[in-house]
Amino acid sequence: MNLIRRILQLVGVASAVAAIYACAPERAASSNAGLIESSVSAKPVRLRELSWLHPDANATLILSTTPESCLRDAEDREAAYLVGVGRAAFNNPMLFGGPAARGGLSCASCHRGGHDNPAFFLTGLSGVPGTADVTSALFSKTREDGVFDPVPIPSLVGVARKNEFGTQAPTSTLHDFIESAVVEEFQGAPPPEMVVKGLMAYIEHLDAAACAGGAVMRTVSADMAAVYDSVSLAIGVSRGGDQATADFLILSAQNTLGGVHERYAAQELKQQRIEIRRLSRSLGDARLLLGRSAKLETRLNSVLVELVSLEADLEHYRRHSLYDVDRLRAALLAAKWPVGPK
Repeated sequence: MNLIRRILQLVGVASAVAAIYACAPERAASSNAGLIESSVSAKPVRLRELSWLHPDANATLILSTTPESCLRDAEDREAAYLVGVGRAAFNNPMLFGGPAARGGLSCASCHRGGHDNPAFFLTGLSGVPGTADVTSALFSKTREDGVFDPVPIPSLVGVARKNEFGTQAPTSTLHDFIESAVVEEFQGAPPPEMVVKGLMAYIEHLDAAACAGGAVMRTVSADMAAVYDSVSLAIGVSRGGDQATADFLILSAQNTLGGVHERYAAQELKQQRIEIRRLSRSLGDARLLLGRSAKLETRLNSVLVELVSLEADLEHYRRHSLYDVDRLRAALLAAKWPVGPK
């Protein structure tokens, strides 16, 4: 099982990164809006990715696959840990806060797998598909320039080698670019320093030389492995004293569980949805233990055990979910989305 392999990969990592957490600033835990507590819609399909998908895009292909990440191997355990934090942040809408978070938009929404996104489209923000007006008040009034001027969404693969970052408000360092994008472009709260360092490490490891070509299938096992990784990272970060980043990582796990919940929308999967919501509530309860390291670690280790069991159950019923390409296609057809050739 994928999660069992994650356990083996993460053994002994926490001790290797204790030093890099020492300088991380304290930050109060933010409130959790309850990412997956709403009831399942009666509509044929309800996936948040459809909110920013151009109406003419091949929805089946886009929702059932993801571009290869082109992520080169980390040099050591500390780098691997930072890349893991960055990967979680890259896929977490809570990084931005505000309208972006409420809409479920993350870095990965515009940069699928760290690449561009030719099918991205939001009315009022995009011109042609694959573009966005980064000086729009739709997400932030800070950079509003009164002009509708969408620009192509760039790939981030290899971008870390540039000398200047950004086009509208360029910065000389990747660190400053990430902070300005969060705070100015999306008007979010400054992220914990460890999250910024993680995003830097993730982007720095996006390398064209690591691309084998093609796309990979979206699977429930991969998404549950991402949940497992976020929780495991939260344990190590909390042990190092960085409660703000631990909180962020727990929220990242809840956000990914929310995406899994969406894909188990069939009536016959009611029990699976109940279990997903129960596990998300357990993570929410764990946030109340931030700052009480031993109790938090005990609770999160219990969640890790439950994740392994839940992943096995979800995999067993995968063919009834929207991870199954035929089920996904049928649901999209019922919702009158273009599904492309079979």
